[in-house]
Amino acid sequence: MDGFTPMNAVLVAHQIERAHFTNKTLETYHSARGFRTLVHEDVSPNVITSTETQKWDSISDAPFEILSTAGAVGKYKSLCFTQFAFVQGLFPEIAFRQLMLAAEFSEHFGSLEKITVDVDERHIEQAKEIWQDLKRRLCEPLTEDQFAEQEVTLVDNVQLDPVTSTAFLLERAENGDVKFMTQLGQHYRNQTPILALKWLALASVRGSKVASLLIEDLEHKMTDEEKSVGYKLSVFWFADQIKKIEAHRDSEMAPEFVAWMKSTDGLDMTQEARS
Repeated sequence: MDGFTPMNAVLVAHQIERAHFTNKTLETYHSARGFRTLVHEDVSPNVITSTETQKWDSISDAPFEILSTAGAVGKYKSLCFTQFAFVQGLFPEIAFRQLMLAAEFSEHFGSLEKITVDVDERHIEQAKEIWQDLKRRLCEPLTEDQFAEQEVTLVDNVQLDPVTSTAFLLERAENGDVKFMTQLGQHYRNQTPILALKWLALASVRGSKVASLLIEDLEHKMTDEEKSVGYKLSVFWFADQIKKIEAHRDSEMAPEFVAWMKSTDGLDMTQEARS
C-alpha cells in the first residue's frame, strides 16, 4: 500500500483512511498460518482483503474463497475485483482465468447480482480472448471416463482444526500433493461441495482410493449441475498446471506431482485437459 495500487485509488476516491490498510495493519488481521479472506465492515464501501500470496495464481481457490466470504455475509449485491487493473510485466493469464471461472460459477457461492473485474486497458483484448475461450470450454461436455472411480473399502476420517485447515491444506494441495488434495476435499465437503468434488476428483485421478469413496458419497448430495461444475474445475486446474510446467515453474509443485505429470498417466490427463 506504499505506492500506487488500484486499491489505493478506491480508498482515495471514497475518502477511506488508508492507515487501516497498510501492510503492518493487515498483518494483524490475517493469520500467518495461510490464506484467509476478511470483510472490513467499518468502512463504506466495505473492503475485502486476503492474505498475500507470492503469485496471483498460486491458489486456484482464492477467487472462490473471496466469493464465499462475501456470500457468507449475505448482504452484498455487487463486488469489484481490482487486482488486474494495473499490471506490471506480462498479463497473469492463469490468475485471470481462475477469477473469471469463479465469476461464471458465482451463483453457487453467494447471492451477488453483479461482479466487476477491472482490467488494465493495455490488456483488454487479451483478457477478452481468455474469457471467450473459457466460456467456450465450459460449454463442452465432459467425457464419461474423464474421472473413473475406483473400488475402495477405506474411509479416511481426518479431523482438522477449522481455523488452519483450509489455509494449510490449500498451499499443499496446490503443489499437487495427493494426500493433501484428499484432505482438502474432505474438509470442503460440508461447506463447499463443489470445491470438495474438484479436489477429490484430482486426488482420485492421482490414485487415492479414499478420494474415490468420498466422491461416491458426495455425489449423492449434489445436483447434476453442481457435479458438472466440480469436475470442470478439476479439469481447468490440470490445464493451469500444464501451463506452469511449460513455463518451467516446476519448483512450485511437489516433485512427485511433476514426475507424474510427465509420465504416461500424466500425459493422458494432459491431453484431456488440452482438449
